[in-house]
Amino acid sequence: MDYKFNGEIFQEGQRAFITVPFNVWEECGQKGNIPVKVTIDDFTYECKLVPKGKGIYYIPISKSDLKKICVNKELTISFELISGLSRINNNSPYSLESPIRKIDSINIITQPKSGLCGQACIAMLSGVSLNEIINLMGSQCSLSKVIETLDYFGIAHSNKMVYNLKQDSKFPKCCIINTKGHLMIFYDGKYYNPSMGVMEELDSSEITGFLEILT
Repeated sequence: MDYKFNGEIFQEGQRAFITVPFNVWEECGQKGNIPVKVTIDDFTYECKLVPKGKGIYYIPISKSDLKKICVNKELTISFELISGLSRINNNSPYSLESPIRKIDSINIITQPKSGLCGQACIAMLSGVSLNEIINLMGSQCSLSKVIETLDYFGIAHSNKMVYNLKQDSKFPKCCIINTKGHLMIFYDGKYYNPSMGVMEELDSSEITGFLEILT
């Protein structure tokens, strides 16, 4: 089903958005970060709607996509719900039934420069070289892109990040840990930090959440 409306682009900080002019929870029957295929005039792309609370959502527009849109007019906009983003995992040769590998060990891979922690985590989990992962994911990374790439390689994971950790929280055998924007792998009692190597301990106050990798 297509949801159609007219709207305008606005800036919030360094990012561009379009406000969805109806309650998405009520109209679409979904909550959270909702994957959609968006059409703005004649330009189509995929993204996840950004929740702002109480059913209000924004459609995000990347800087590169913004250049393809005429921003100085009222726009004709539509979107349809999709099961997941296909930028990376479309036409993947892997699946949950046939993943790239069984995760029974982790070899540390360090990032050559800051900003590549997500790519390094995927390289450690998949067993693929960091350069190949960068070619697949690009040099810019987000948690949603990490999840897309896990799906591409058929690496099973939990449906969402776990937040609000308690002081004595225990991690599953394998997971991706978020430490205030920096990602690393926890596996079998050790932390595989792309910027520092293998660590036996980590300050729990630095951890904002984790995504379980199902081995």
